[in-house]
Amino acid sequence: MRRKISKVVLIISILSLIFAAGCSAPTKKDSSNLKLKIGALPIEDILPILVAERQGYFEEEGVEVELIPFQSAIESQSAIQAGQLDGMITDTIVAILLNNSGLDVKITSLTLGSTPKEGRFAIVAAPGSDINSPADLKGKTIGISNNSIIEYVTDGLLQEVGIDPSEVTKTSVPKIPVRVEMLLNNQIDAINVPDPLVSFAEFKGSKIILEDTVTQNLSQAVVIMTPEALKEKNEALRLFYSAYAKAVKDINSNPADFKDLLVDNVNIPEPIAESYTIQKYPEPQLPKQEEIENVIEWLDKKQLLKKPASYEDVIDKGLF
Repeated sequence: MRRKISKVVLIISILSLIFAAGCSAPTKKDSSNLKLKIGALPIEDILPILVAERQGYFEEEGVEVELIPFQSAIESQSAIQAGQLDGMITDTIVAILLNNSGLDVKITSLTLGSTPKEGRFAIVAAPGSDINSPADLKGKTIGISNNSIIEYVTDGLLQEVGIDPSEVTKTSVPKIPVRVEMLLNNQIDAINVPDPLVSFAEFKGSKIILEDTVTQNLSQAVVIMTPEALKEKNEALRLFYSAYAKAVKDINSNPADFKDLLVDNVNIPEPIAESYTIQKYPEPQLPKQEEIENVIEWLDKKQLLKKPASYEDVIDKGLF
C-alpha cells in the first residue's frame, strides 16, 4: 500500500514539474517581426502615421514603425522592389502596376480617397488665360505625367463633362514643381495637380476648371505591403492599423492640434501653410471593388498590364 502511494506521489510530482515548466516557459517573439519600414513622399497621407508616433500609439500597441521619406516616386518604388521596405504609401495606379509586374504587393488600406472630398486633384488654368469653363479646354494643352494617377484623373474629369481626352493635348511634365512653375509663367494652358498645389496655384491667380471633389471618386492614395510583410509581419500590421485608427480619430476630432506636424513634414508652399486646412482622414478601410476595377480597365486600355488583373489580385483583407 505504501509503495502504491509513493508511486502516485511520484507521478503527480513529475506531472506538476512538467506542467510548471510548460507554464513558466517564456513565449519568445521575434522582435524584428514587430518592426515595419514604410516609405512615403512628403504628402498629406503620412499625417496619421506621424500622429500615431507622437501620441505613443505604436508603442502602446507594441509595434515599431519607421517612416522612411523619399523625394520622388521612382526612389520609393525602387526601394520596395529592392526589398528595403515592408510597404509604402502610393496611389492605385502604381499599386496595381507593381502587383501586375510580379512583385505581388497588395493594397491593405486607403490613406485618402474614401470619398471624392478626400485628396483633391484639379485641372487648373493659367492666370489670365481665356479658359473659364471645361469646354474651353478643348484644343488646349494640359500638363500631366503620363501613365499615372494624374493622367487617369485627367481623363476621368474630362469624360465626366463630355470631353474626350483626345480633344485636348496632354503634355508630359513629370516633375510637379516644374508643372506648377510653367503654369504660373503662362508657359502652358493648364495642368493637373493634387493639393496642396491646387490651393497654391489658386492663391497665385490660377483658375480651377475641374476638380474631383464633385465627380466620381477618381483619386485614391493607398498603403501597399510586400508579400513577405503580409506573411511574416501580419501581427505587426494588425497592431499598426490599431494605432493608425486611433490617430485618425484624434486628427478628425482636433485637426488644429496637429497642424505643426503637417506643416513640418509635408511639402506645403509657405504662402498657404498657415491657412491650409487639414483633410478629414478615413479610418482603415479598403478601396471599393468598382473603384479598383475602373483603374484596371483604364490601365488595360492603355496596354500597361502584363497580365489580366482583378480586385482580388491586388487587395489584402482582414488586417482591421
